[in-house]
Amino acid sequence: MSELTTSIPRDVFTLPTLTDITLTPFWSTVIQKDNFLLQKSTSPGNPLFRNLLNTIANVLDTKQPPFRILFQREINAMCLQIAVAETEKAIESAWVWIEKNLMPELETISHPLEKEEWVSDKINMLVSTIESGTDELSSDKNIRNASRTFRQIFDIPTSERFVNYYSCSYKARQGWLYISENYLGFHSLLLGVETKALIELKDIQELKKEWSKHFFADSLRIITKDKREYYISNMFKRDEVYELLLQLTGQAMLRLMKNAGTDAPGSSNDIVFSSLQKGDNNKMRSEAQHQLVNPLKYDLATQKRDKIYADRFRLPLEQHLLDCIDANYIKQASVEREDSFLSQVPPGQVNLNGKVYLSQTFMTFESEERLPSPQQHLPVCKVVFPLYIVKRVEKLYDGAYTSGVAIITWNNIHHEFYLDAEKNSSEQFCELLKSTLLKQVRLFKLVKPFMKNCASEQILQKDPSDDEKSIMGGLGVEFGYPEDSRKSKDGSKNTLWKLYFKENGSNLTMIRLPTFGKLVRVGLPHKLRGEMWELCSGAMYLRFENQGVYEEILEKYKGQTSTSTEEIEKDLNRSLPEYAGYQTPEGINRLRRVLTAYAWKNPELGYCQAMNIVTSALLIYTTEEQAFWILHILVDRMCPGYYSTNMYGALLDQIIFEQLVEKTMPILWNHFKKTNVELSVACLPWFLSLYINSMPLEFAMRVLDVLFMDGPRILFQIGLAILKINGDELLETNDDGAFLGIFKSFFQYIGTSDVTVEGGRKKVKLTKFNEVMLTAYREFSLVTDEMISQLRVQNQLKVGAGIESFTKRTTIRHLKDMASFSKEDIGIVYDKFFGTLYYAKKDGDKPDSLMNRDTFQEMLGKLTPWGKIKVANDNPDSLLARDIGNRFVNRLYNFFAGDKNQFIDFQKDVIGMSHILHGDLLSRINLFFELYDEDKDGVLNSADIIDMSKELYWILSIIKEKNIAWDAVTTFIINSCEQSDVARGDQPDEKTLTHRLADLAMSSDSMSFRQRIKQLEDSMIADVIDITLPSFRMVVLTIESLEMFFDHGFSKSFSFVKSATDRQRSFGREVFENLFAGGQQLAAETPRKSHLQTTPSMTPSTSTHSLSQALILSSTSPCGGRQHLGVTPVASLMARRVQYNSATASSFV
Repeated sequence: MSELTTSIPRDVFTLPTLTDITLTPFWSTVIQKDNFLLQKSTSPGNPLFRNLLNTIANVLDTKQPPFRILFQREINAMCLQIAVAETEKAIESAWVWIEKNLMPELETISHPLEKEEWVSDKINMLVSTIESGTDELSSDKNIRNASRTFRQIFDIPTSERFVNYYSCSYKARQGWLYISENYLGFHSLLLGVETKALIELKDIQELKKEWSKHFFADSLRIITKDKREYYISNMFKRDEVYELLLQLTGQAMLRLMKNAGTDAPGSSNDIVFSSLQKGDNNKMRSEAQHQLVNPLKYDLATQKRDKIYADRFRLPLEQHLLDCIDANYIKQASVEREDSFLSQVPPGQVNLNGKVYLSQTFMTFESEERLPSPQQHLPVCKVVFPLYIVKRVEKLYDGAYTSGVAIITWNNIHHEFYLDAEKNSSEQFCELLKSTLLKQVRLFKLVKPFMKNCASEQILQKDPSDDEKSIMGGLGVEFGYPEDSRKSKDGSKNTLWKLYFKENGSNLTMIRLPTFGKLVRVGLPHKLRGEMWELCSGAMYLRFENQGVYEEILEKYKGQTSTSTEEIEKDLNRSLPEYAGYQTPEGINRLRRVLTAYAWKNPELGYCQAMNIVTSALLIYTTEEQAFWILHILVDRMCPGYYSTNMYGALLDQIIFEQLVEKTMPILWNHFKKTNVELSVACLPWFLSLYINSMPLEFAMRVLDVLFMDGPRILFQIGLAILKINGDELLETNDDGAFLGIFKSFFQYIGTSDVTVEGGRKKVKLTKFNEVMLTAYREFSLVTDEMISQLRVQNQLKVGAGIESFTKRTTIRHLKDMASFSKEDIGIVYDKFFGTLYYAKKDGDKPDSLMNRDTFQEMLGKLTPWGKIKVANDNPDSLLARDIGNRFVNRLYNFFAGDKNQFIDFQKDVIGMSHILHGDLLSRINLFFELYDEDKDGVLNSADIIDMSKELYWILSIIKEKNIAWDAVTTFIINSCEQSDVARGDQPDEKTLTHRLADLAMSSDSMSFRQRIKQLEDSMIADVIDITLPSFRMVVLTIESLEMFFDHGFSKSFSFVKSATDRQRSFGREVFENLFAGGQQLAAETPRKSHLQTTPSMTPSTSTHSLSQALILSSTSPCGGRQHLGVTPVASLMARRVQYNSATASSFV
């Protein structure tokens, strides 16, 4: 196969597709040979009729490339389309390849069907090899064709995965909307008039659904970061497009935000160790199988469905939903139940309709019946059964018809699921359940030792003396708990929980009924708190499936250090210092191990401030391993983006919180706006620390109880309740100081019982904390998980744009050398540098702000006409041009990097670009001399001159006419010989040099690129040239075309366009300027080590004209105006984190 794929023309061959040539009359056969046909599309001679046909083809999406190659096994048989192309040159290269590689072997096969099968297999193998990872392997023919059209229209790389296309209208032109992973494109061709637009998804700031002509819900308004608006209408699938764009732009935003400002702070500082780890990871990556793949749109739909499923039941994100079916769930009450506490813990009898779901590891159920108001959005019953806890499964029959399944779990509780579906669907579900259960048999033996250490199993033991044992526990076992056990009535709570466990199962086998929520809300007993936290959050499933991983991480990275471990050491003694356990080495060591283990497991994020606060609270009730997996769920699932250096998740939720305040308490919100009181001054720390730093620990732990049970929505509900309760006092405030004082006093006395409420016929005294919880659940039940998810999606693009703008300004501000760039111009350089890194970065790779050689070439391809070095066929001229171009790019890369073994960071890119763009004539001549003086001896020899002449000819042929380029380089060679003789004191042979120049200049115009390069190589075989810099200057200055090239031609070949991000200002200014100022102030008080490594360099000599004269800039002016979103810096925790980000920011988030 290696021989078969040698020098194969790219972007031409397609998967074999049946084609009936009798149904497509507008094709003429150009060449026919050995069952192969090369055809060209034909069109009527009448221009009007031709435009009409093109319009129809565009509207109906039936337009095909104008050239194609078919295989026909015999006359009148259906053909196989095996190649298509937009140009005659490309299709000819495919035809030549077929003549060399397929036709000779085809002659040995006699039977027509065997010929067709052989050709089909060869082309399939060919495409799957050279087009691996592209849409050419899509199983959907329409997607393959649409992807090819999209790439050809907008010049998009073949690696870009296509998603879908839709009919729509833009600027009153009907056409097609193309959506890919990173782009949104519109194209229309009507009556010869073409309209097209291309938007990068990462540049979209807002998406709005709109009505067309106030009657039809078929329009979408897209607003980019530069405030440009694109109004798209006549979309019959508007809602589908909207949801798809939200999903894709959300993923683009996360790629921008992920690990903003750092290069994987959790990675080891040991370079050798890190390289070994990278090598191990590469070995673990399996080679992609060359086979048909699902279109990306199906993968995205599956991904969205699986995430909704995993979030609903708090399952690991790796779960894939296999089946879903209506069912009736029945469970009998416990026969061992005594008639005690029936009102607190009713019998666990269940008979509910709902849906049962099946994934590869879990079987779940959710009832249709909802809880009464104010929790009407929650189901009455929720069941999550890991399949490895199922002891036995029996089919339930209704005659000969399988009507359901009976499941007996590990704790011998009987569950029946009667399937409400057709016979085939029920049988299919049962077979699928059987096959998935068989795959879990190996895990069943791990259940007993795992559950043995669970506190719930201990509570179920009959021996009362065992109740005091704590097999699984945190620091509280040794150092005590924040609240006294008697005061919290732990004995009574344990009794009620024991009854609930008997009725409804415990730990991995437990079902959740309304009683479960009530028992959690009154406060979990100390002994059960850790287990309930990890069960409700889903961390228990991760711990079971990854037993021993925590210890392996600690052992693997023992003795290693990173940026994150250094930060962790600084914060250890600041973590709940009031708790006795953290005044001892035992508590500090536990906290250190959990935080460092997480930093090693997630090196992209590493460690951020506030993680220590949350983890220190967890460790009071949990073991290290439990805390490790709970932290994983908190950071990655429940509160995404809270604990990153840019805090995009916390800022996003703060905006959502303010929107909820405006919606639910408009009077209070208007007062805040009128008095310029910033909610974030007090409220943002509530979210970051999950209220742990705001209220006494005993009440903060109860907040964590409901957080893990209800999810992040409870953070918003509690915050709204606190504002509601203190509303009257807040209306009297006029500044931030008084605003903060009210909350400080409130939290100080939150445990006092001075609130009286009506409880039936009697009045009941509540603590302020209980009043908060009661208000949160009763008055703000409108806040649901679905609402929070929707608001996050709607606002995340604005937050991303603001953080991107802030990070850009911060990175530029921390440059050591601006290299004579203005602020505006260096912003353009930033966009090109980090924009290239954004697209070069693949999923799963380590985020990096360093540019390697390949990425550098991609950037040059976007900036210059000569930088896009691509070979579409095996033409010798193309191959040689590629090799020469690559050699020149290598020289530039080494010049920018400063060393062959180094990478290019943003500082080096700025300095390198300044040499090219700001240099004058002499400095650019010096630059080229340095590029080719590889041994750094200050002399260019014959080989150096030949290399320079070949590469100059290659560049000049692209940016100027070939004849001008040839005259320039031939004169350059002759003059170099002359100057070399003069420098040695020899008298140049003018006659011989003139004759040689004439021979070179008289070369035929029909000579190929390869022949001319060979002529250049042969021109100095007998010459020995040694040219110093002064002589080199003389050579260049005597050749007008080269003088113009060095003076301005080379620099003007770099085309920079101002990006949308550079003009997006309002949000970033409002949200982040003060944030940065806070970090700077703290930095002045406590100097911190900067992690930004740059290479100081002398700025090249500059001319007086600005970069705008050398670059091609966009004419779009920046947008004015400010957008108040009410997010400002708060405590020193945030300021310190921003300083950390500012000091290390060197990547495009």
